[in-house]
Amino acid sequence: MKQATSLVGLCVLGLLALGLVMLYSLSPLQDNLKIVTHQLVAAGIGLVAAIVMAMIDYRRLRAWSWVLGLAAVALLVAVLIPGVGYKANGARRWFRLGSFQCQPSDFAKVALLVGLAHYGAWGEARMRTFRRGVVYPALAIGPVLVLLFAEPDWGTALLLGAVSAVVLLVAGVRWSYLLPPALLAAAFIGVLLAMNPMRSDRVHSWLHLEETKDAVGYQAWQARLALGVGGVTGVGLDHSRQKRFVPEHRTDFIYAIIGEEFGLAGSAAVLTAFLVFFICGLFIASRAPDRFGLLLGTGISFLIGLQALINIGVVTGALPNKGLALPFVSYGGTNLIVMLFCTGILISIARFGVEDPARESFAQNLPGLPITRLA
Repeated sequence: MKQATSLVGLCVLGLLALGLVMLYSLSPLQDNLKIVTHQLVAAGIGLVAAIVMAMIDYRRLRAWSWVLGLAAVALLVAVLIPGVGYKANGARRWFRLGSFQCQPSDFAKVALLVGLAHYGAWGEARMRTFRRGVVYPALAIGPVLVLLFAEPDWGTALLLGAVSAVVLLVAGVRWSYLLPPALLAAAFIGVLLAMNPMRSDRVHSWLHLEETKDAVGYQAWQARLALGVGGVTGVGLDHSRQKRFVPEHRTDFIYAIIGEEFGLAGSAAVLTAFLVFFICGLFIASRAPDRFGLLLGTGISFLIGLQALINIGVVTGALPNKGLALPFVSYGGTNLIVMLFCTGILISIARFGVEDPARESFAQNLPGLPITRLA
């Protein structure tokens, strides 16, 4: 368990350090101090939150699950109100006070995972019924996803939907119960895509990138050029030429500049760090002393792992543009604080975890995904 915790910490600190270095490299001389300072402040707050969370018992979060859930929904409603939420690039996703911005969707990620883990632990014997396993959780998940779609923030909505499904499966929900609602949701999203010209154009651009490289596909095309220029070893730190052409190169597409400056070796190292984090997170979750820790640790591991996978998939052209940041690396204070706080929860679960799984066999008998047999 100590080795898994150490690897999680090393991966997070390494990715955080890389992100700060990249932000300094990517910012113009007159802006780099401001950009890096903002990220350093967020990193400091996030690390303090992670350390505090790692030192206390994660099970205390169960008592706050309903409060966190209601607060998350209230914030997601408030951000949609004109004059309260800040609108940019056609989306109303932020609260803004001076130079300070925050996204309530990041807070909603933690609140939803805590709520689902609490419900799954509370309803352990009932999760294999359709009403308890699908209908009731949908009443909690649905409003959050609907509000995220309304912002619109489709990437976060799809991410949270996928992670919620994984948590429910680990909690014991039958595949046969969860599959029909998932297919209906996929069909509904397909209809929304067809009715939304901007996003349908993104999908078309993803499928026909060369045809749209001067229009909708400009960002993805420039990111692909950056990765190609980097080659195996990269052009060197602060020698990126594509940073002048890749939009959102400090946030959603920072992985493209990492690939240019550090080459295939650097981009593969980042991917490996996230893979190690994900595997260690699942290992920690499988050794949790209770069902709540198992579900919460699984949710956090999939949240961070899937978000990183989607971001890297978008940058490399494997997925259409989703607008998700690269955890611990991309510029963005709220997301960084939340990701570090989630890491603190994972370490807290590890601190109370079971070193010898033979002494605690509760996880071996859980239905759902085979995650519980990782140990």
